[in-house]
Amino acid sequence: MRSHPLVSIIIPTYKRQDALSRAIASALNQTYKNVEILISDDEKSAETKAIVESIAKNDDRVKYIENYRSKGVSGARNSGIFIAKGEYCVFLDDDDEIMPEAVELFVNNTPKDAAFGYGWRRFCVAGDRSDIHKHGEKMDFDYLSKRGSNAAGPNIFVPKSHLIKIDGYDESMPTSEDYDLCLRLLRHFGYAKGIEKVIANYHDYSSDRLTKDRLKCYKGMRSIALKHGKEFTQKARALYLYRARRNYYGINPCRAFAWLPIGKALDELRRYLKYKLFGVKIK
Repeated sequence: MRSHPLVSIIIPTYKRQDALSRAIASALNQTYKNVEILISDDEKSAETKAIVESIAKNDDRVKYIENYRSKGVSGARNSGIFIAKGEYCVFLDDDDEIMPEAVELFVNNTPKDAAFGYGWRRFCVAGDRSDIHKHGEKMDFDYLSKRGSNAAGPNIFVPKSHLIKIDGYDESMPTSEDYDLCLRLLRHFGYAKGIEKVIANYHDYSSDRLTKDRLKCYKGMRSIALKHGKEFTQKARALYLYRARRNYYGINPCRAFAWLPIGKALDELRRYLKYKLFGVKIK
């Protein structure tokens, strides 16, 4: 499809020394060899630096970055983006792993006019690798907004020029930064192309993932609603609110309705009370 562009694999990391070596090894094990691997350390840890530099002695494609932005995972990813020399960027969390053929598949199957490329993810819990999240071969802004979450996943393949044009990740997002980024890329560049194969293993065993913090997740969802809600279709907004209700009733029902007009908020609250008091299923 295209010759052999340099691809920057960006791995933000924070206090994950036990898993980081596996993530780096998976990036080094790509069948597509024209890659650089940027480890953006948000902790600025001597131990992390030592691990990365030890690996880099045997492969100069690995580079350590001390994250000067210190604004969480979004800041760490942005530090990688700004330093990246690749024409394209791929993102990998420090406790996950990318499949050996992933970058090659992305390079050969992502059209030049696409906003980004994405693939399937395999969720691994306590050694079980049976749960694969599959999505179609193409998505646009309307499709992703209706999903109510980032169906594309965090492991996207995207031109660096696209990331620079939209100013990278929004560092003000408490969570849902991947969802926000993909929505903005689709709004600016039209559509994304999917690969119908597993391109990454997502290891959901770590208790310190941001997705385990329900309050931060709520704040991220609220930020998405405030930032993009006006561009969602009516049906997409309804689906998104359903997901918010489902996930956050256990904390405080009012938080899920904070961005609604008072009349709609009261309607949602009545639904909640019927559910709590009489077991009426939420539709």
